Amino acid sequence: MRGMCPKKNSKLQVETAPSATPKHSFRLDWPILLYPASILATLVVLYVVSRSIERESPMPRDRGAAEQATSTSGSGERPDAANNGSAAAHEQSPRQSGETGPASAQDNADGTVAQDAPADELQAIDLDQLEGPARIVAMLRMAVQQGDHALIKQCIDELIALGDEAVVSLNELVNAQGRAGLWAAEALARIGTPAATAALLDTLGQTEEGQFKEDLGRRIAGITNHDSWPLLLDTLLQTTDATVARAAVDSLARMADTPVMDEILARYETATTEAEIECLTQLVGNIQSSRATDALLSLAGDITSAVQDSLQQAAIDALAKVGDSQCASYLLRRLEATTPGEGAGVYNAITQIRNQEAYSQLLYAAAGNKEVSAESGQAAAIEALANYPCEETCVLLERIVAEGSNEKVVTAASRTLEAIGRGPYAITASAQSFERSEQMLPIASITK
Repeated sequence: MRGMCPKKNSKLQVETAPSATPKHSFRLDWPILLYPASILATLVVLYVVSRSIERESPMPRDRGAAEQATSTSGSGERPDAANNGSAAAHEQSPRQSGETGPASAQDNADGTVAQDAPADELQAIDLDQLEGPARIVAMLRMAVQQGDHALIKQCIDELIALGDEAVVSLNELVNAQGRAGLWAAEALARIGTPAATAALLDTLGQTEEGQFKEDLGRRIAGITNHDSWPLLLDTLLQTTDATVARAAVDSLARMADTPVMDEILARYETATTEAEIECLTQLVGNIQSSRATDALLSLAGDITSAVQDSLQQAAIDALAKVGDSQCASYLLRRLEATTPGEGAGVYNAITQIRNQEAYSQLLYAAAGNKEVSAESGQAAAIEALANYPCEETCVLLERIVAEGSNEKVVTAASRTLEAIGRGPYAITASAQSFERSEQMLPIASITK
């Protein structure tokens, strides 16, 4: 009987347990339920806040869609895109500038700041409904609004690779003006085909005077696609818009070669108005392409012949703008061959040379060499050195001032030193540079 007692007690414990459990469980359920309730409330709050932030700033989501779209549209650049590019730079781009790029604020004709598309308008763009160039142009607008330069560059590269396929969509954005419009103009200028060039010229001619028009003209001036020169030349001779004419001249001046020069001369021969003659003469005088050197030398004539007309003088001026060693040599020899009092045009042209290729040649001519024996040639070379403000230049000029015997040459050297001193460069001749100059240019050549 004593051994049964434990079993009885155990049975009693088991039987009483169910009655106690519901009582204690009922009191503990509320604190336990508070934890999932608080977690659920937190999730609801986070969801509401997230939705609010998303409504206020939807651009990152749009940018994500834009970047996804660019990855599917391809990023290859045309093989000739680099040759057809402008500066820019940069970035220059624009150009890539040093140039104030399209990303900077621009002024409208009435003096107000050019505005891009409003944010709510960009929000309304549904990239899923767009494809091809229109989609990339829409992404470009978003990228400009966001200031995302990496995405801007990616869009520009893809649009350039599309070539003429992108002209219509890009031109629509140019017409919208603003910063995005200038980026679109940059892309069209770098495409540079006749279709792209025609679109830009038409838009420029219809744009009101103001900062945007000036900036647009600079983009057109950067066109270097050789296929577009006939269109540019026709536009130059037909337009009455000064900004359009200036942009066409600047572009042609950079791409001119022998075929372009031949056509210019043919147009000059058949010109029927003074306006056409003046326009073509001005174009020739602004040429700065080394590919036109042979044609310019032929037009400038023999070094011993006198200048016959304004077109020949324009060719001489252009040779100075090209300014390579071949052009500099021709101009110096021509000035040497002219009679006193007749070489003013050639003298002034020499002083405008600034091509680095001609620097050594001008340095020797300034010191006096076999190619330049007359004082006018030496003085002209000295004045041209103002375009090369460096230590070596100052060393030579200081030596000429200190040791030269020709009054005209010494005066030119002194005047050039003053011009360099007034410029943005602070040049001081060092003893080492002086020694190098003595070795290269003997004193005898200066006092000759």
